[in-house]
Amino acid sequence: FCAGIIIILILIAIFAPLIAPYDPTYQDYSAVLAEPSMAHPFGTDEYGRDILSRIIYGSRVSISIGIVAQVVASLVGVTLGSIAGYYGGKIDSVISRIMEIFQAFPELIFAMGKGVVNLFIALGLLTWVRTARMIRGSVMQLKEKEYIEASRASGATTYWIIMKGLIPNCLSTIIVLVTLGIPNAIMY
Repeated sequence: FCAGIIIILILIAIFAPLIAPYDPTYQDYSAVLAEPSMAHPFGTDEYGRDILSRIIYGSRVSISIGIVAQVVASLVGVTLGSIAGYYGGKIDSVISRIMEIFQAFPELIFAMGKGVVNLFIALGLLTWVRTARMIRGSVMQLKEKEYIEASRASGATTYWIIMKGLIPNCLSTIIVLVTLGIPNAIMY
């Protein structure tokens, strides 16, 4: 059911020009602050723009920010978290200190820059820490399992062990983090 709602919202964002009843920037000064009606189901704003059309077009920006920011955060977080968790020691210590530095910066301040691209980058690069910490913990537990030991004993490369043995077993964690991260990015 939830996936269906998300798919419907994404389809509304994709097909906004076909669904929106009006141009979201069109100003109708004869309908300034109009109440909801058949012509304007959500009413109009102080410039006479249809609110429903603006919401439909605004969903494009919101959904794209959420998805792109989470893709960036997931790529960085899964990569660094799996490296830190697998290798441990000094590498883990250095990556953990980097995570602490990034966690010290409030995301909202960086998200206040100009432009959507800056927002993508700021939210993606500042929200990867949560993902990295969770993946690091999962990898630290999984690397002690017998099948990882068997992979090492059979001569598998570190890359193969991380990509084929550890990350697929962290997939449920990654999915949960992404689904929780998208609304957070939209809220920022």
